[in-house]
Amino acid sequence: MSDRTAGTAAERDLARRGLLPQGVVGDAAMAFMESAFPPGVDRYRGALIGGACGDALGRPVEGRPPEQIRARYGALEDLQPDPQGSIGTFTDDTQLTLWTAEALLEDTEEHPGLFGRSLAERFYSIRGIGTATRTAIERLRDGVPWWQSGVESAGNGVAMRVAPLGLAFGNDLDALRRETARNAVVTHADRLAVASGIMQAYAVARLSRTETGSLDAGDFIDELIAVVVGLEDAGGVERKEGARERIRLVDRIIEIPGMLDLDPAEAFAHTYNGAFVLESLPAALWAFLAHAEDAERAIVVAVNGGYDADTVGAMTGTLAGAYLGETALPSRWVSQVDGIDEIGVVAERLYR
Repeated sequence: MSDRTAGTAAERDLARRGLLPQGVVGDAAMAFMESAFPPGVDRYRGALIGGACGDALGRPVEGRPPEQIRARYGALEDLQPDPQGSIGTFTDDTQLTLWTAEALLEDTEEHPGLFGRSLAERFYSIRGIGTATRTAIERLRDGVPWWQSGVESAGNGVAMRVAPLGLAFGNDLDALRRETARNAVVTHADRLAVASGIMQAYAVARLSRTETGSLDAGDFIDELIAVVVGLEDAGGVERKEGARERIRLVDRIIEIPGMLDLDPAEAFAHTYNGAFVLESLPAALWAFLAHAEDAERAIVVAVNGGYDADTVGAMTGTLAGAYLGETALPSRWVSQVDGIDEIGVVAERLYR
């Protein structure tokens, strides 16, 4: 089967399963992007390096509740040794982001298959791999095609890696939605996971094109809702203690502008911040929007919320870096992140 034939078969199969967005982008998102200014390279570098900084800051405390983080560090504000004793190492959040970018740079149309191949070949080097991604890679290694390898999981393994798609397709929202969905299903064949990836990719695209100091949280959230029109998710029951009702991602996202005056403990008690994307995407959006003009504060708040601290930190760092640029990130973090030069080169290649 040729690549073109396989691509057509994939599109049909994904559409049948409801995993490709249908219809047109909502007016709220389209109107902004049509008048937005083109981003500079500092925003591209900021998005990828900011994500890596949040990932590296959160790695030593991944899975810990906030009480344990406070007992150990007070407030975790500087990179600390990970379980292996290294400082500045990142996890699968940044690894899969870079591999997504590499696949896009190699072949824009065939990137999902290239990304899947990269996952299969690098399986044993992935740090902190999630269960859904592990299962998907096992299927890929068994010869399952990329559009059928993903599992029905609404984990945050999609939203954490899609910054390159937002940077690459920010001038074409239909392409942004389509290509993000095609990347998502390699590991997560779930509408909620796909919708979360599209929201995060759009957020990166939008913020990288927003003049610093001009962000309106209400407008921004309206656009995030508009960009997933045609891919309405059924939501899910939150995993926090006592949760009973099914919540849709868009309903939780809509609440965020009214939560910006809450302290972190109150906000995270409401959103929670585990690996379920119904929790972690709203948590990252809240941490960013509540501290939109201060990249360091946004990332520190996200990480000190605990639980899936590295991923929520990485997603928050990506948003803050896209909006404020690399120069807004603390130099003491940037200088310590492993492989920072490579990350910068990838960002610049995407920009070119």
